[in-house]
Amino acid sequence: MAAPADDATMISPLVLVALVQLAEPWRRLDAPIPPAPPATEPMFRARELGSPVTIFVNFDGIDLGECSPSNSKKNCHWYNTGPIDPYSGSMQTKVAVLQAMRRDAADFGVRITGARPDGDDDYVMVVYGGTEADYGALGSAPSGDCWDEHPNEIAFAHLEGADTWVNGGATTALHEAAHTWGLDHVDLVGEVMYPASDNRPTAFAEGCLQIVENTELVPGGVSCPEVNPEFCETSDQQDARPLLATLFGPPYVDITPPVLALDGLEDGQYFQAPATFDVVLDVQDDLHPQAYSMWAWLEGEPRPSEPSTVVAPGFQVADLPVGTWEFHVAIADEAGHEAQMDFTIEVGLDPPPEPEDEGCRVGGRPPGLLLLLAGPLLLASVRRRR
Repeated sequence: MAAPADDATMISPLVLVALVQLAEPWRRLDAPIPPAPPATEPMFRARELGSPVTIFVNFDGIDLGECSPSNSKKNCHWYNTGPIDPYSGSMQTKVAVLQAMRRDAADFGVRITGARPDGDDDYVMVVYGGTEADYGALGSAPSGDCWDEHPNEIAFAHLEGADTWVNGGATTALHEAAHTWGLDHVDLVGEVMYPASDNRPTAFAEGCLQIVENTELVPGGVSCPEVNPEFCETSDQQDARPLLATLFGPPYVDITPPVLALDGLEDGQYFQAPATFDVVLDVQDDLHPQAYSMWAWLEGEPRPSEPSTVVAPGFQVADLPVGTWEFHVAIADEAGHEAQMDFTIEVGLDPPPEPEDEGCRVGGRPPGLLLLLAGPLLLASVRRRR
């Protein structure tokens, strides 16, 4: 394990955890890749220095065609092609990986999301799938794109089956994305760009570090000798923090509130009593998925004072009696931005009517309603909407 290059090299207290004796063996981060073939795709416009960047972590699987250079918007690559199955880990694991990545990139203009960006936004896609055994390492990425002049590349994190590897998965995904921005391996344990990983937290370190070729920490493998002297005395050293600040500007700030819609349920939908159904919320947010705070209550009842914390917003309604019921649901993203939606459910004695039959509304005295939230159970007294 290499020591810091000099007394000026600093690393955050978080990463000091990684400097102790490791509980797991090192695992190589980057699989060997062949030389890039001649370009078959036109280069994207160079991204303006100091403008934010997006990492789209694709947990959903993909079928990659062939192109050079790789193209996140056209789903094509030049050394990994064909299908990669969706990552089978839980939503909780996916959210934890994204949160750990955001922690490591929090000082820079890097937006990290599990939702593919829309429109003309540029983004690097990290395909999170496949196994280390099948691909020969935890991940891989094209390198040598000095100053990130060619956005919209594709990198890979092969963590299928490693559901407990939250920190290691986050390091792998961020490490491979950084390769597409022109960053190289360095010789400091606990730095994101160290060429091997275990499952400890990492960070981008302060100070100029020796660039290395491999896990044996042999000096060399410099991709951008013209960039490094901007921040270090020699071209074979890399100082990630000022480089990332120059590339992407100040920290990304989430200013976008979520947007809510019902998924599989309609406002005004009719059920036969006693009605039991799931309320599934479709959430659109620029950092989805993430941990949301959620409140659910009925018309005439107060909003709960404490939210449930959920990664897949929704709840189950059990044994809803005859009546007309107005539901209110609010969620807040991790930045505290709230969104609320209201919808009505009709419950009657008769079976649901045929499509051309408008049905009827039936009154009655409700005995109570059980909302099964993702957190604690909430037993609400119920009042029919007047």
